[in-house]
Amino acid sequence: MQTAKDNNPLNAVMTVSQLTSHIKDVLENVFSNVYVVGEISNAKLYPSGHWYFSLKDKDATLPCVCFKSSSANIKFKLEDGLQVVARGKISLFAPKGAYQMIASTLEPVGIGAWQLAFEQLKEALEKEGLLDISRKRPIPMLPRKVGVVTSTAGAALRDILSALYRRNKNVNVVIAPTRVQGEGSAEEVAQAILDVQKIPGIDVIIVARGGGSIEDLWSFNTEVVARAVASCTVPVVSGVGHETDTTICDLVADLRAPTPTAAAELVARGSKELFDKFKNLEQLLIHRLEQKLQRARRNLDRLNPYNALLRYQDRLRRYSLKVEHLRHTIERNVIHLLAKNEQRFRRNYEKLLALAPLQILNRGFAILRKPDGSIVRNASEVKSGDELEAILRSGSLKLTVQETNLEYVPLFQEAPQENSGPSNSAKPHVPHARPGSTETPAPSTVPPAEKRSGNRRNHARPNSKEKPAIAAHQLNLFGSEPAVNSEIFDTTMGEVTTTSEQNIETPTALEPNYSNEDKS
Repeated sequence: MQTAKDNNPLNAVMTVSQLTSHIKDVLENVFSNVYVVGEISNAKLYPSGHWYFSLKDKDATLPCVCFKSSSANIKFKLEDGLQVVARGKISLFAPKGAYQMIASTLEPVGIGAWQLAFEQLKEALEKEGLLDISRKRPIPMLPRKVGVVTSTAGAALRDILSALYRRNKNVNVVIAPTRVQGEGSAEEVAQAILDVQKIPGIDVIIVARGGGSIEDLWSFNTEVVARAVASCTVPVVSGVGHETDTTICDLVADLRAPTPTAAAELVARGSKELFDKFKNLEQLLIHRLEQKLQRARRNLDRLNPYNALLRYQDRLRRYSLKVEHLRHTIERNVIHLLAKNEQRFRRNYEKLLALAPLQILNRGFAILRKPDGSIVRNASEVKSGDELEAILRSGSLKLTVQETNLEYVPLFQEAPQENSGPSNSAKPHVPHARPGSTETPAPSTVPPAEKRSGNRRNHARPNSKEKPAIAAHQLNLFGSEPAVNSEIFDTTMGEVTTTSEQNIETPTALEPNYSNEDKS
């Protein structure tokens, strides 16, 4: 009796090839269309056009192959470390007995395939130096023969021809018709560039195409077109797409134009542009010549003797004005100083007048002078019986000293108190005799001053605003004998009682001359 195990065809004895074929059929039927994401590693491009690589993650590795029929549609190049999403089927490679993925499409993760291919080709050309500005050639100012590589079916050719003949009717145009879109168009564009440059007399080549998507413009982003433009023997102007479109052909060309029409306008500048340029050069030349003539005139004027004299005359005039200004300044300063010193002189003069002996004598003081002309300053300088001369404001007196008193005598009496009641009569002031003196001082009839505190010289003043009186006998400024006058005087250092030849009784103290303002 046969079991289910015996009925299984796999239980039969098979060759390796038969078993591998069965496994391949199973894998291809079950995993006929799968998407796998991973990182490319060990990428290899064989001359046959096939790509061999592996997709891996942190835990596993999947061998992959992309045959030429599929890799031709992939725009970017495989690089190790690139994250891609592969679509294909799982198959078995019989010679090695290993399964692998046959990829039909590859899409980069995070960036489009077209953009990735553009960046890869741009980076490769930059490393070769094909995008350097230093290799850019200038466009002829007035080209006679222009080659145009574009499609005859598009509007770009009509725009180019219109702009060329509008700006310069004498230009000759050679058209190289080619496809600018689709499979094989890149090779046709590259071959057209190489063919046009061989035509004798070609001054510049325009490679142009109208606007479109990145897929439509992809023929101008291929390596074959970039190398054809870079190897061209004449300058190339690229006018592909619109102003916002940038292709590899634009980067490699000697001049990039935003549109095909702009490319034609840059090439055929026309007689008007040349006339404007020549006009600008003429104006610049005239301006430079005028500058040179002006410098020459200035040099001639500078070297002319008459002008030199005029310059010196102007200089002398400026110096004269400066001297005149300084003179006025000095005059003002001198006048100011004179006025200032005059004021100072007047103040000092008034002070001297206030201190002059005559002014002191006018206030009722007198000067005592000995017969030899010396001034009496203290009572100790004279003794009883000496003859003195009292110089007054008007005249003088001949006096004989009867008695000397060395005690302090107040200059003024105390001002009387108005509207005051009866007060106790003050005791008469009796000067005390000096120690060792045999003379008995005579009683003074002068009322004593108010009680002193501290220094005995600080006597009471009738008015606190009035300055202390200056002793008239301290000044000796009179050389002649004034006339005799009977006015009385006193001193501040001591009391001298004298009798004159006219027998005038002289009081020992003089009441101050209070003014009405002080009494009030």
